[in-house]
Amino acid sequence: MTTIREIATKAGYSPATVSRLLNDDPTFSISDTARNKILETARNLNYQQISNIKKNPYNIGVIFAISPQKELEDVYYSNLRQSIVHYSNQTNIILDFYLNVTDIPDKIDGLIAIGQFNSEELDVLANQSSNCLFIDANPDPHRFNAVQPNLETITEQAIDLFIKTNFKLIGFIGGSFWHANQALTQLKDPRQKYFESYTRELGIYHPEAIYIGDDFSVKTGYELGKMIVANLDSQPLPNGFLIASDLLSVGVLQAFNENKITVPTDTSIISINDIDLVKYVSPPLTTFRIDTDQLAKVAIDTLKENIIFPTKMRKTILIDADLIYRKSFLNHSSLLK
Repeated sequence: MTTIREIATKAGYSPATVSRLLNDDPTFSISDTARNKILETARNLNYQQISNIKKNPYNIGVIFAISPQKELEDVYYSNLRQSIVHYSNQTNIILDFYLNVTDIPDKIDGLIAIGQFNSEELDVLANQSSNCLFIDANPDPHRFNAVQPNLETITEQAIDLFIKTNFKLIGFIGGSFWHANQALTQLKDPRQKYFESYTRELGIYHPEAIYIGDDFSVKTGYELGKMIVANLDSQPLPNGFLIASDLLSVGVLQAFNENKITVPTDTSIISINDIDLVKYVSPPLTTFRIDTDQLAKVAIDTLKENIIFPTKMRKTILIDADLIYRKSFLNHSSLLK
């Protein structure tokens, strides 16, 4: 019997594309050229609908290892949860949310994981399902699939923009990740890693211009902003800061405004996430928009493809982000020409 994979190979399209077309996925759009090519190939190969494509809903477990308080404070995670639920409702998927990895039932078609997990929890996830996908980060690329923002490209693009504006001293403001059940286990944010690596490569690394807090909250941003102000007696204010999250940026702006540091005249800010709030702070933030809808869509599609076509190959998919120019980054209009 002809398989979807054979049709995909012959037609020159991915198995996922062929599967969604031949199984009448209502959310799937495809060009007429591609549709006709796939259908013609299927007819030529005498394709008959195969019975092992599941018609009942897929049962997907979601481990959202983000504390309710953090999710309440950081709209990025609440948006991500809503995006996962929204896109799953449009596909053949039933979601069940679990608080702990030990709550996951034995019979499940796949798993989505968000947040920080210790090594024991990662072992449980890997043993629980061969189809476990992380969103936002990949703690072990050898064992798990992942869909995440391309933070390396985001970081390098921000630094390049600062350099094009002739900034000589570039700073970074970030936070730290903590395991929910291991308060002493602190993890360096990948944005900080990429910032340090790229500025070293360019010969513009200044460790005294890097400020790292315990988390990514407004409160932490405010405290770091006050620390920067206090240090002005002994070191210059950086020409610009890359700030790891919008919530941190809001806190930093508050501290700067209270101490008569004007953005973007005295220093500039490029932030990351593009939550709604940043359009209304003073000044409105220039920030990279991380599309949680796209993260969720690609994650669900990848999960379903791996259910239908199991493979031992693991992959990490990086999603680009658009830079939304507002008023916290000086002279950005000239860079668009």
